[in-house]
Amino acid sequence: MFKKIILLFSIPLLMLYSGCSSNQESKIIGVWELTRMDALPGEYPLEQWEFTADNDILKYEVTEIERNLLSVGRWGITKRNRLNVEKFELGFNGDWTIVKLDNTVMRIILPVVIEGRNAGQVLKEFSRSQ
Repeated sequence: MFKKIILLFSIPLLMLYSGCSSNQESKIIGVWELTRMDALPGEYPLEQWEFTADNDILKYEVTEIERNLLSVGRWGITKRNRLNVEKFELGFNGDWTIVKLDNTVMRIILPVVIEGRNAGQVLKEFSRSQ
């Protein structure tokens, strides 16, 4: 009887948990422009990260004239609801904590570990590109 009760409550929780991951993925898909704290409005170059529905991640440098592809990798949402980036650019691969994600802003943090010790973190903030 006890096992049936646990099973009865665990199935909806698993469905809710898997739904959150899927929801996060759909929110991430698209082109995101890196927020530059040191830039004046309209100043170039811009950096964009594009998350595709096929789980590719593409990094671009955008100038007034052109858009240049700089790096290609893979992305996905882990069971722990983190943004996993692989095969991308040195220093950006790993499990990013999603601090904020909505239709207009994405803020992610990657812990930096050197020789097994915490050495800080990388913070990236983006706004959805129009």
